Amino acid sequence: MNEKSLVSHGVQGSFAGIASAFITQTLEHMIPWLMVSAAVIMCDLAFGVRKSILMGEEVRFSRAIRNTMGKMVTYFAFVCMVCMICVASGEKYNIDIWACLLVCFIEGCSIIGNILKPKGIDFNLIGAFGAMFKRVGLDKEDAKDVFTEVSEEEMEKRRKRNERRREQRKQKKEAKAKQPSKSRK
Repeated sequence: MNEKSLVSHGVQGSFAGIASAFITQTLEHMIPWLMVSAAVIMCDLAFGVRKSILMGEEVRFSRAIRNTMGKMVTYFAFVCMVCMICVASGEKYNIDIWACLLVCFIEGCSIIGNILKPKGIDFNLIGAFGAMFKRVGLDKEDAKDVFTEVSEEEMEKRRKRNERRREQRKQKKEAKAKQPSKSRK
C-alpha cells in the first residue's frame, strides 16, 4: 500500500467512528422525544375526530390520517434537527427539551381547541400568549381574551354551513356515480 491510500483509509475510518458515535448519541436523545411527540399527535387526532363528530362534520379517515402524517413528518424532522444540534453543541443548552416542549404546547393548544369548540367556546392562541407573558395569574379580563363564548346563532350558522357542505359533497358523489364511465377505444 502506498502512503496516500494509507492516509485516505485512516481518515475514512476515523470519520466513520466519529459519525457513528454522534448518531448514537443523537438517537439516545431523540427516541424519548419522538415518543412524546407521537403521543401528543395521536391525542390531537383523537380529539379532532371527536370534535368533528360532535359538530356534525363528516369524518374522512384518509383526510385525518393525511393531516396527522403531515404533522408527524414536520415535528419528527424538527425533533431530529434539534437533537442533532443539541448533541453537536455539547448538550450545554438543552434546546432539545425546550423545542419538544414547544411542539407539545402547539399540539396542546390544538387539543384544547378541539375540546372546547363543540361546546361553543373558541380558543384564542394569541390571547393565551398575551395573558401568559403579561403575568402568571389569569384574571377574568385576561380570560375573556383567551376564551370567547360563541353565541347560539353562530353555532347554528356553523351547523348549517357544515350541513350544506355535507349535502354538496353528497350531490357531487351522486352526480359522479350517474356519469357513464369512459371506456378506452
